[in-house]
Amino acid sequence: HTFLQHLALDQAGGETALRSEARRLAQERVLSAAEVAALDFAALERFWTSTIGQAIRAEAANVRRELPFTARFSPEELDRLVKPAPGAEAGGEFVIVQGVADLVVLRPEEIWLLDFKTDEVAPDAVAVKTDFYRPQLEFYARALERIFSQPVTRRWLHFLACGETVELQPTAGLSPVR
Repeated sequence: HTFLQHLALDQAGGETALRSEARRLAQERVLSAAEVAALDFAALERFWTSTIGQAIRAEAANVRRELPFTARFSPEELDRLVKPAPGAEAGGEFVIVQGVADLVVLRPEEIWLLDFKTDEVAPDAVAVKTDFYRPQLEFYARALERIFSQPVTRRWLHFLACGETVELQPTAGLSPVR
């Protein structure tokens, strides 16, 4: 995550440029030698040269990484995002959700949201992990919509270990902010 947070997007193309960026970040003491050694440059190149990676790089001026946020959700909203606990009563309360979005593209009329996952996920387990992370990404999207008064129109999970990117559709029953 640290490499992805500090990577200069104009250097996010080929493997040679990515390796050069890793060396730069190590020289600046942003990354340790062990962190550089752990990077899968081929997988990083595949992401940043993919259609999604290229679209994000083209929006470099609008990209925010490790964007912290805080948002308030009603119990009814939470119930639509996740299954409520049996016997749980809302009682007019609310829940505060805090998080840090890995990568957000704040376009003039819309928001894109990407979350990098570092789990060791095999390609045949991506669907299960996607279902697991879906509520998290939906919380993030809803929070960003409230904060910036714009819809989150694109939502992606990128599983670094297997190099797969999954685009998620908004949760049914929740209308985007317009």
